[in-house]
Amino acid sequence: MKLAIISDTHFGDPMGTLVSYDSSNKPIVGPKYNVFREAAGKGNRYLILLGDIFDFSITSYSKAYEAGKVFFEQVKRDQIADEMIYIPGNHDADFWHTVEYEVNVIRRINQGKNPRDFRFSVPGFIDVRSNSQTSNDLILPDVTEHDGTGPKYCGLFLDRITEDPSYFNFAYPNVYMVTDNESVLITHGQYFEQYWAFASEWVTKLAPEALEIGDQMDLKEMVGINFPLSQLAGSGIGQAGPFTKVVRKVQRDIKDGQLADITGYLGRLDKEIDKQTQYPWYKQYLEWVTDVISCWARKKILSGLKTVESTRFDEEFIHKKEVQKRVKDFYKASQIEIHRLNQSYPLNIPQPDTIIFGHTHQPISWGDKNAPKAVVNDQSISLYNTGGWLDRMEDGEIVFCGAEVFKYDSNKGFSSVRIE
Repeated sequence: MKLAIISDTHFGDPMGTLVSYDSSNKPIVGPKYNVFREAAGKGNRYLILLGDIFDFSITSYSKAYEAGKVFFEQVKRDQIADEMIYIPGNHDADFWHTVEYEVNVIRRINQGKNPRDFRFSVPGFIDVRSNSQTSNDLILPDVTEHDGTGPKYCGLFLDRITEDPSYFNFAYPNVYMVTDNESVLITHGQYFEQYWAFASEWVTKLAPEALEIGDQMDLKEMVGINFPLSQLAGSGIGQAGPFTKVVRKVQRDIKDGQLADITGYLGRLDKEIDKQTQYPWYKQYLEWVTDVISCWARKKILSGLKTVESTRFDEEFIHKKEVQKRVKDFYKASQIEIHRLNQSYPLNIPQPDTIIFGHTHQPISWGDKNAPKAVVNDQSISLYNTGGWLDRMEDGEIVFCGAEVFKYDSNKGFSSVRIE
């Protein structure tokens, strides 16, 4: 059995390299596609799409989908994989939300049944051990929406992105893969960053008794609690019409350290506060207080923006103390999920000793002796990264960020290919 793993293609982003745009702004196969095809190889059982494949946070569904269609049509023609395994990230989290709505709401209503609760976490499992009883196929243990004749969680909305339908299996946020030599947790990695784990971290601090989740949060609870923020930033902003352009520009300005326009936006704060507040005769004194507070807030915001460091392209991200803690929390939540799977199904999934993730666009090769580690309950876990497929501006020049195509071959084991 063979498979390949990539992430962070960001279809819809004009800086993409697997899909780019011609002079008429029409999406075409990008300059890095051929090296991707060579690295991934043909005849894979699966191509695992490890999140941020489409970028709905910065552009409309139609533009992102149009770009993705070019890529997947070419993948189909090149016979790179029989099926896709899609594990959404933060920029395409709405694809997982869409699966949840289609399976648990729309299909149920069409069948004359009541909608059911979202599942939030639906793990995938691939067992390629020599004594495997699963024929090396993807297993989605909690999924029953299939007729038993084909891939599970296929036949959904994305299959028709290609003229000749493709097979897109969906899992979220993890796929567990077990070989004779290792147990691998495959995830996008957005829950390692503060924003995407913010709700679960703070709600458990402020209102633990109201959550009734016990001593340790499991993966389903973590995903569910962070659902609102994921939907807001993962797609809500990208589909906000004219506001999308404003947010996109603000994001770009912050990353480039250009804060002149943002200073102007914040400078209007005093006037708007004055308009919204109606004070009696002593208004002048209260207005002075609100002006002082507003001025202080502006300075704090601008000071904070000047020190913002983007997670993307940050080589030190995964080594930071607070990130290491989130990795451990996520791993422990995944351990609970694995324990429950092993109790309910005869899967015998060992605790993972390796994590393959993306999100940061900083590739870390398989087997790299300097790869970062996370230690959980005295177990050392190696962390490898898929990198990304975007160009970026560096000192006024366009530079490719660097990707890693991970591969598995039953005859050779795991390996990876660096794309520069």
